[in-house]
Amino acid sequence: MLGETLLQPSIRDRHWRELRIEVKEDFDETSEDFTLEKVLSLNLLSHSIMIFEIGDNANKQLKIEKDLNDIKFIWMDSEKSDLYITKEKSKADNEDYFMIKGTDNIMEHIENHSGLLGTHKSSPFYKEFDTEIDHWESTISQITETLEILMQVQSKWKYLESIFKGQPDISKQLPNEDSIFKRNN
Repeated sequence: MLGETLLQPSIRDRHWRELRIEVKEDFDETSEDFTLEKVLSLNLLSHSIMIFEIGDNANKQLKIEKDLNDIKFIWMDSEKSDLYITKEKSKADNEDYFMIKGTDNIMEHIENHSGLLGTHKSSPFYKEFDTEIDHWESTISQITETLEILMQVQSKWKYLESIFKGQPDISKQLPNEDSIFKRNN
């Protein structure tokens, strides 16, 4: 049982360091000399409660690692976080433009990942992952802000386009604003 705990795939170098501190002995768990005889000579059986606790904590930390890897995959490698952008034609002059069609997929990931990161931030194991958790919190916040700005710009552009492109008499009534719109369009 003790051996199974030490052989769990969730056990990392930091857990072995913690065990070395507990037993007050230096050993190399990757060495061929790390045998049952070595385990007995280190008297690891007398530290079984601590070893089981380290194993339990390692499993909980593995969950955080997997969640962070999933978040990284979604935002960096998966198409699931891509914007749905289509090429449209202006109604007034048939000019091409690009339009964001939907953000539901991204907003769902933002909500899920923000909640998950918040949960992990309040975890007793936060310190082990603080840099990565903080990085993803910041990145997702920037994505949210950028998306909100893009949607505002798109909404305002559609509104202004309907005014300046859809009503020819407006350009005569507001020549300065019409020229600004044309220049920025």
